[in-house]
Amino acid sequence: MTTTDNGAAFGAASATIARAVEDIIATRDLDAVGEADIANAIAALGKLYAAKVERMDKVFPPVTTDALTATQTVILVSELLRAADLNVFDLAMWFRRAS
Repeated sequence: MTTTDNGAAFGAASATIARAVEDIIATRDLDAVGEADIANAIAALGKLYAAKVERMDKVFPPVTTDALTATQTVILVSELLRAADLNVFDLAMWFRRAS
């Protein structure tokens, strides 16, 4: 697969996932999605985001300002920190790195 093919495939896959998530939330069919599948998707996207930031040597917004509510953001960030065995102090140290 070429670089262009990879980019197109990723774009199509991300659009498909976004539509599926909206449908699942709208129909409240949350039990249809496995926790491991959600964790796998979040981990893969986190790796891609971090690799791109490191390669470009600049931080870019991972989502648009209205993509997630404050509650959704805090839930996700809190559990990502917990999964990585980090705390708010650790986060503050890394946050200064990006400035």
